[in-house]
Amino acid sequence: MLKSYINPVENREANRKLPRLLIEGLLLGGTGLGVLALIFEIAADAFSVAAYQTLLAIHGAQGYHQIAILAFIFLSALLFLGIVPAYKAGAYLRPNAGGSGPMVEAIGPPRMRWLSWVGTSLFFLDAILTIIISSISAADVTMLVLPELAAYRIILAELFAFFIMVVLVALGPKRAVPLFLIGGGAFTLFTIIALSMVGAAAAGNPEWTFLTQGIVSRLEANGVVEQVVRAQQDVAALGTALFFQLFFRSMSSAMLGFSGYEVIPASGKHAARPKWKVINTALTLAAIFLIGTGVVQLYAAQQWDIPATEGYSTLLIEYEIIAAQTLGSPISPEDIAVTSADRNTAVDVLAANNSEEVSGSVVNPADDSIEQAAYNMAIARALKNATEGTTGGSFLIIAGVLLAIILLLAQGGGYIGGAAVAANAARLGRLPGFLADDRIGIAIIWAISTILIPIIREVVVVESYYAFGFVSAFVITSTTVYFVRDDVLRGRQIEPGSAEAKSLKFAGLRGMIASYIMLAVLVTQKTDALGVIALAGAAITLFQIFMANGGLKKQKGKALPLTYPAGVYPAGYESGVERAHDHARHRGIVDAVEEMILAGDLKKFNVNPDRVRRLVAYLYNIDFELFQWGNKRHADQHEHIEEPNLELEKSYQEAYGQREELLAEIESYSHFGVFMFIHLYHLNWVDVEHGRDATVVLRAMLNILFPMTDDEKMWQEYRVFEPKYQPEAIWQFCRARYRWAKNQWPNLSDRITTIWTLQDFGLLSKDMKVEMAVAVANGKRFMKVKIPSKPLVDD
Repeated sequence: MLKSYINPVENREANRKLPRLLIEGLLLGGTGLGVLALIFEIAADAFSVAAYQTLLAIHGAQGYHQIAILAFIFLSALLFLGIVPAYKAGAYLRPNAGGSGPMVEAIGPPRMRWLSWVGTSLFFLDAILTIIISSISAADVTMLVLPELAAYRIILAELFAFFIMVVLVALGPKRAVPLFLIGGGAFTLFTIIALSMVGAAAAGNPEWTFLTQGIVSRLEANGVVEQVVRAQQDVAALGTALFFQLFFRSMSSAMLGFSGYEVIPASGKHAARPKWKVINTALTLAAIFLIGTGVVQLYAAQQWDIPATEGYSTLLIEYEIIAAQTLGSPISPEDIAVTSADRNTAVDVLAANNSEEVSGSVVNPADDSIEQAAYNMAIARALKNATEGTTGGSFLIIAGVLLAIILLLAQGGGYIGGAAVAANAARLGRLPGFLADDRIGIAIIWAISTILIPIIREVVVVESYYAFGFVSAFVITSTTVYFVRDDVLRGRQIEPGSAEAKSLKFAGLRGMIASYIMLAVLVTQKTDALGVIALAGAAITLFQIFMANGGLKKQKGKALPLTYPAGVYPAGYESGVERAHDHARHRGIVDAVEEMILAGDLKKFNVNPDRVRRLVAYLYNIDFELFQWGNKRHADQHEHIEEPNLELEKSYQEAYGQREELLAEIESYSHFGVFMFIHLYHLNWVDVEHGRDATVVLRAMLNILFPMTDDEKMWQEYRVFEPKYQPEAIWQFCRARYRWAKNQWPNLSDRITTIWTLQDFGLLSKDMKVEMAVAVANGKRFMKVKIPSKPLVDD
């Protein structure tokens, strides 16, 4: 079951390349993104959860750190032992597939196709929620640097979402990659260093817990933190039922720490080759990072008794303690001096917060509350003095700025991932064709998110809905790997039923077990979100069905792809499926033409390739922009990415297999252009009195201009030629051949026209047989051409 399913030769070669693959693409060089570049690109989405994963785990456990740690360890085991192997197997089988929906179409059996529709719907919802949670979190983190903006956090969140949308639409997802590499790289490296310091300090200095309450009180006073959740009693005093209730609740919340992991295979479509090796290595390292950061944060939160603080990251509280005690001027409980000013301020604050009308009098806070509040204010003042003007102060600013930036960039994962899934669905005919443009998908995701941000407002609200998206991706991918089709295995040189096949399916089975446990926890613990997710997912799925079928009922009886008369692009499609098959046909034709151009098959026509492309675009009703895309892809030597499903791949292959027919049709219009020149020019040399009728001249011109083709074949082809007006796209190609013939004729015909001129003046016999040598193939070959000088009996 644990035997490697990877081809040994392929694995050795991939391992040999791994050192280079680790760093490739960091400077945007090479043929694609290497391991670290891929990790840095997805860091904005996957690793940004470090900002709030601890908060949510503790919040779900109602403040009990021990329960949160146990829940996270259990989740980590599910991720590393279940989800990671399943995703690695899927990446090996089809590294170009992308998300869970495309994976089902690419490698899953037909009976599982419905999962593709559901996966697309849930992933699109996940993308919208990514924008919401990332923009709100980025606004929350901004409070560290600029706490005076607390009243404007929702407006900030809206501005953050708008800013990233504008950048991605203006630059395009691919050109925005440097932003993710720089931001993700800086955040990842800083987090590794900073959390190492946090873990070491928490292990060696648990007594620093006295600083926690001062930080939290300051955050509450500034309006940054809206609710604090603390354990109400010792964990040992909890009953078994309540313990497990909090355990599963914490598990359902801590699950959010793995969000963004499902984006790695989709981002891997741009990975360096071999793509599967880059993706698999990135999957392992990313899991280690996610698990490691979560464990360290939770351990430090337990050591320093940090509660769940809605609206502010637990991670940043840990950073503030480090900034003061390790990088600033360390303080101890003895250094905390409560002043009368602290007490007076505490009275005013507590009275403002707690005052209420009771029989016409005001209830004042108790003395012990005043002392505690004053003590917390003294701690906050001491912390400020300990970090002000020190390395710790700079550390806090860097941490806040980096965390805000990475949360800002994390929206990119939602925008790009959601737009990519929408584009794939559009390619399958399940969404409108305009969504094939990522920019439009990004704009639509932003429009929905910007409406929901003011409604949701808090991270702990949206997390209930958010987890369903990526957990469903875990479920669908793992299940698809387990039920992979036999032809896909054979395509990877894995014989169905072999030990390698069993090992690969066992990886899928482990993923199924892990993801099904996660889904069961979500369904039982996040029941309040289940209805909304089900309704929204069903609505998007029904819309996909409507678009694909041109209605809610499936159309039958039509052979796909359909054929249309030349020159009718864009065609009117009755359903999205028709459009998808026709566009797959387009891509097949485009790839066939581009490969013929690169192989030199069309050089003999001496025509600019763009004229050939426009000719084919007209004849086969293809969007000319596809040729521009195809030309760039072939020039960059990018591999062909398989069509989203078997039916579209069949349509693609049928069109791609028309190379001979394409070449013959291009050649027929090439002949048309030359024939037009011959037709219009041959009359200049017809002289029946001297034995040169039209047939003699025509055959002579055909022999001269087509020296490498059989004389009789060209003569029979010319005899069926009829001059006629051609559409502009066709004539521009034919005209190029016409001009070529016109330019070549004087050079090739000087001897024959000289002989005809001498005959016209009676200087040569009409019956003289003349042969001449003509250079062909760019002067590399010579052919003898007979020049008839009298009418043939059989014309």
